[in-house]
Amino acid sequence: MIKEWKLVATKAWSFLLSIANAIFLAAAAGWETFAPEDLHLETSTYLMVGAMLAAVTGGSRLIQQQKLAEAIAAYLAEQGGAISKKAAAGIMAAVLAVGVPLTAKWEGLVNDAHWDRFGQVYDICHGDTQIDGRPVRPGDHKTDAECTAMLQSRWAEFYTGMLRIAPPMQQAPVEVQAAVTSWAYNVGLGNAAKSTLAKKLRARDWRGACNELPKWTRSGGRFLQGLLNRRLDERKLCLSGLN
Repeated sequence: MIKEWKLVATKAWSFLLSIANAIFLAAAAGWETFAPEDLHLETSTYLMVGAMLAAVTGGSRLIQQQKLAEAIAAYLAEQGGAISKKAAAGIMAAVLAVGVPLTAKWEGLVNDAHWDRFGQVYDICHGDTQIDGRPVRPGDHKTDAECTAMLQSRWAEFYTGMLRIAPPMQQAPVEVQAAVTSWAYNVGLGNAAKSTLAKKLRARDWRGACNELPKWTRSGGRFLQGLLNRRLDERKLCLSGLN
C-alpha cells in the first residue's frame, strides 16, 4: 500500500466516488428483495443513476486536484526529508571515521601550546589555533582525550563548511569527502572556497578534485616537502574511493 494512502482515501474525489458507486451496486444486488412500490423508483431510473455515478467516477480521474496534489507532494517531501537527515548523519559519521585519523596523522599531536612559525600563531593539539573561541596562548595545555575531542569537533565544522562550499560533495564517495575535508582543515575554508578543487567538486568531477590536491604544497610562499607528502597521502585516499 502506498505511504500516502490516507491522503488519497480522504481527499481524492475519484476514490470517494468509487466507494459510493460500490455501495450503490451492492444495493442493486438486493433489488429483488424489495417490491417496486417500496423503493419508489422505476428500474430504468435506478439503472440510469448507477450509470451516471459510474461515469462521474471515471471522469473524476481526469480532473487535476491541485490541493490533493500539493498535500501529497508535501507529505512525500516530509518523508524524504526525514530519510535524508538520517542518511546525512550516517554519511557524516562514516566520513569522520575515515578522515579524522588522516588529519591527526599529518597534523601531529602537541599537548602544550607552541609557536607555529609558518602560520605566525600559537597552536595546540592537532594544529588548533583556538580554544573555546579564543586564540591559543602560551601555557595552554590539553590532554590527549581533550585533543581528540577538539579535533573531532573542528573536523566536523570543516566538513559541514565544505558541504556549504560544494553541496554536491555529499554525493561523492566517503574517501573523497574525507580527503578533501582533511585538505580543507589544513588550508582553511577561505582558501578552499576560492579553489579550482571546489569548482570540480561542484561539477561532480571527483577524480579531478582528487588530482588538485598535490598542487597545494606551499606555506608562507615556500614549497614544503612535508606538505607534498601529505597531499599525496590525501590524494591516495581520495582516489581509493573511485577505484
